Amino acid sequence: MMLNVATVVARPPIPPIGTREELIDTLGLAAEIEHAIMCQYLYAAFSINRLGSSAGGSSGPSPGNRTSPELSPEEAEVGRTFAIELLKIARQEMEHLGIVTNLLISVGAPPDFDRPNLPLQRDYYAVDLPFRLLPFGDDFLTLSAQLEASTSSYDEHLAPRPYYPTVAAIYERLHAGFQALDGPTLFLGAKDPQISNADFGAAPNQVWYDLKLLPVTDLPSALAAIDLIRIQGEGATAEDPHSHWAIVRRLKGMWDALSPQARRALLWPVPANPVTQQRGDVDPTVPCVVLSDPRAVALSRLANRAYELILLLLARLYGRNDATAADRQMYLRYAFFPLMTVVTRPVGEILVQLPAGDGEHCAACTFELDGPIRTYPDRSSFHVQLGERLSHLATGFAAAAKLEDMPARLQFVATNVAYIRDRVLGYLGGGDG
Repeated sequence: MMLNVATVVARPPIPPIGTREELIDTLGLAAEIEHAIMCQYLYAAFSINRLGSSAGGSSGPSPGNRTSPELSPEEAEVGRTFAIELLKIARQEMEHLGIVTNLLISVGAPPDFDRPNLPLQRDYYAVDLPFRLLPFGDDFLTLSAQLEASTSSYDEHLAPRPYYPTVAAIYERLHAGFQALDGPTLFLGAKDPQISNADFGAAPNQVWYDLKLLPVTDLPSALAAIDLIRIQGEGATAEDPHSHWAIVRRLKGMWDALSPQARRALLWPVPANPVTQQRGDVDPTVPCVVLSDPRAVALSRLANRAYELILLLLARLYGRNDATAADRQMYLRYAFFPLMTVVTRPVGEILVQLPAGDGEHCAACTFELDGPIRTYPDRSSFHVQLGERLSHLATGFAAAAKLEDMPARLQFVATNVAYIRDRVLGYLGGGDG
């Protein structure tokens, strides 16, 4: 009998979760997907032009020479709304990553802050959705609506299939998996360090910066954590106005109402899927724009290193290791505030003022990772490397700020990075940090 090759290599249907290993694998899948989605929303937010004109550096044919029509006050406010809502969703996607990490820790697994580079190949996660870095606009709004869709929008959504039709379907499988596996030994890491609102001085049910990080210690708290992620994404009901699904639909209505001229004025000419070099882990069928302007490449790589350091600090925060209570406070202090708010975000806003180097686009954050995000169990080794990384970042940003035609704002970033380095080195050397 001749076998059909397509049948032999076809992906089998995804079964229900039946073991701890399968539960951990699926939680790791969810963590990496939330991580990728967070980057997608940040990228779209950074593509919104709130300056009123489109820059792209002084070199190259047009983005630097293209001027935008003046926006009306109402149109400018629409642009601010786009950016605010996208950043809010990005924060909540980071919250989802934190909650999934709490779920991983609770069942005895280490944190997972890894992910491959974007754009992702369809088979990598068995998710029937594109994961790409897209500027805000029609394509992004179509993609984000797919990401936030509910499983109930698909017929026979409970039937096994080779690919997850929605992100919500992953959580549906996890919800059932936790219930099936519940028992006296499931929550092996229930007492291990997790991150919750209490770590920021907020009450357990208090919404803090649009976030509600829930600790996980047993089945009820695990199911509540999964339900929170699903409700924030797809909504408690089809008409829930606070869900990501509803926000994306509102943004689409506002976008559709704008004139073509206003749309152009509200966006930087950022490319889809930028990278600083060719990458072997991205989808080979999706075109990428390789940054080539030296300033853009240098600054984007520094941004990626700062982003990587945030992830390393987060990996050290979660789970059982030899970090002291004071160490954890230091990691928390620098991962969630200075590195995110005075480095990652401003650098994302500076990059769009530089040319990509292809004569058509401006530069943008690429959110590339050069390797896995490792969890360092040894305090002294991690602290030596933390000091080294911050020193390298401070030196790199200081050098980048001196490059010709670099936006002046970068000097403030360089000063802030040097300040963070000095404070952390002071702590590591026995000071108060």
